[in-house]
Amino acid sequence: MKFLGSLFVFAIISACAVFGAPTPDINQYDDTFHYWISTDNKKATIMGVNNKYANTVVVKPYITVQGERYYIHQIGAGAFSNTYVQNIVINSDVQSMHFSPNAFINASYIRTIELKTEKVTSDVSAFDGCGNYLGFSGVGTASLANDLAKKLLESWGLPVNKDYTNLSDYERNKALFELAKKVKNFSYATNIAYPDNVAVVLALKTGGSNGIARAFRILALNMGFKYNDVNVGGDGGYYSWNLVHTDIGNGKKWYNLDIIHTTFPSYYTASVFKTDSAQSSITNVSPSNWIIYINQYNFLGEQTYSPNTEKFYDLLVRNRQGVRAN
Repeated sequence: MKFLGSLFVFAIISACAVFGAPTPDINQYDDTFHYWISTDNKKATIMGVNNKYANTVVVKPYITVQGERYYIHQIGAGAFSNTYVQNIVINSDVQSMHFSPNAFINASYIRTIELKTEKVTSDVSAFDGCGNYLGFSGVGTASLANDLAKKLLESWGLPVNKDYTNLSDYERNKALFELAKKVKNFSYATNIAYPDNVAVVLALKTGGSNGIARAFRILALNMGFKYNDVNVGGDGGYYSWNLVHTDIGNGKKWYNLDIIHTTFPSYYTASVFKTDSAQSSITNVSPSNWIIYINQYNFLGEQTYSPNTEKFYDLLVRNRQGVRAN
């Protein structure tokens, strides 16, 4: 037995000698960030900024510790708290990025977050505490907006990716009504830097009329509504609302859903879907000049169209997409 015990100890010592460089400390630093690293999955989380007065910081794909690469995939809770950082760039070679709850709490100086990586996810509270200057740009903005939309829907108890194809118009209208009631809780404000950027509106839960209408559409698409079920329209000047293709009892037509100017009762009512004549009381622009917006997220770097709007009437005629509720 003594001999076997000695062999066992010898085997452990030998294994450590062959495989065992010392386990790196979970706290690591470079010139820019403080990290927490995981030896299990070789991932690194940004936990703080070394120079809180830095104007711009760049997130690189990995940090090297004892010859091993730990891939940066997350910004942790409070990582940018009480810093004066204004600009964050997440490079395209970062595999994916997730923003943790309260990642930017008390980070009111943040101006721009440039998402060059395509896969971006976030907790719904990640940007609580950011100031009114927050803006998103880059190809990852659409990914961020859609992920925030799904997380918000789940937090509200609303479906994600449901098949509405074979449901009745009543059921579909009721679902849009419930969604609109939730979006009604967003603050209507134009004093933020990017009030029409969908990712900003979903992150801050505030925006202008165009941004709120755009956010409602992205939320509806993530619920499972089809691309042409809900659109974003406006008077071509300063005010926007949603356009919904549905039947509320007079055949399928395009109705106006104006979240900002509608008071939503606790129970579903079809009266929230307004005719053109009812909606025209909100604006002095003739319904014949109302427009529809073509791009979806309205961020710098999104695919551009020329022009980015079209008269709603012209679009319906050109694509044979139905008639309006006059």
